[in-house]
Amino acid sequence: MAVRIKLGDYQTITGDYLGRNYIGCFPRMTEDEAWRAGRGVWKMNRTRAAAERFALIVGMGKVLAVAEIEGVTQHGDRLALEGHPLTAGHPVYDACIGRGT
Repeated sequence: MAVRIKLGDYQTITGDYLGRNYIGCFPRMTEDEAWRAGRGVWKMNRTRAAAERFALIVGMGKVLAVAEIEGVTQHGDRLALEGHPLTAGHPVYDACIGRGT
């Protein structure tokens, strides 16, 4: 049903495949920031990631963002999820967002 992505501590980065300047999570992170940090790039099984419909982005002991997966892109030996964050009113979002892990 969902791939679970666990974010580590906040770190600044350079040369990111997705053009980000940070990875990881931080207090008061928005759902969009959590999705940008969590969507990639990861070493993961392409077949499994592509077969899942949803992604749960987890950090600081709770679900920070829930997204619908629309595809997977290759970046070197790693993968990134393509998709969009879900919002309140979607049943998967309502069931998962803010829940402890």
